[in-house]
Amino acid sequence: MNLTNAIVAIALTGLAVLFSFSNGMPVKVYFHSFSTAPMPFYIPIFIAFLTGFIGGMIALSFSRYKHKRDIYRLQRENRLLADELDNLRNIPLQDDL
Repeated sequence: MNLTNAIVAIALTGLAVLFSFSNGMPVKVYFHSFSTAPMPFYIPIFIAFLTGFIGGMIALSFSRYKHKRDIYRLQRENRLLADELDNLRNIPLQDDL
């Protein structure tokens, strides 16, 4: 799995470098009354990708926290049920004679 991740990271980095070398023309970014100074085209693109990546990581961290909390709750419930089962196994059987 780590080798696959490394290969994908290297490939994506290579594509990003190729993209940045191919798109160096200056552009201005306009948003309502805000505008930027001329900058290479790839910078706003990378900023958009970085913003999306950070947003995804934040969403993933909330999801991961929720799943860890659920795992802890289920482990605790499992432990209580196992203790109850052990207690039921240790109760002596009595005849009604």
